[in-house]
Amino acid sequence: MTDYGYGTADEELAEVRKLEAEVQASPDDFENWEKLVRAVEGLEGGLNRNSSPQAITAARSIYDRFLAKFPLFFGYWKKYADLEFAIAGTEAAEMVSNHIRSSSGPRLIS
Repeated sequence: MTDYGYGTADEELAEVRKLEAEVQASPDDFENWEKLVRAVEGLEGGLNRNSSPQAITAARSIYDRFLAKFPLFFGYWKKYADLEFAIAGTEAAEMVSNHIRSSSGPRLIS
């Protein structure tokens, strides 16, 4: 399990850790993954450029694992690109978009 470190409320961390354990126990359960993604997006009141490096790393890690498991869920690729835009700007969002285009899946974002 990932250590999310400082900068987030204890309750938020406890919830993310609980959901992370549920995902590990049942990795094919989409509902658990969806709850985990929502929880990590809500860390620190919503991630942005001023969020802690630990919260940003946690969000990226969870999105990467989620989208590796469910690569054809366009809405989550879009959410990931939007998150990267909020955190690091246009170039980071474009990297998510380029990852989709370079994958073997369908071309979903232009």
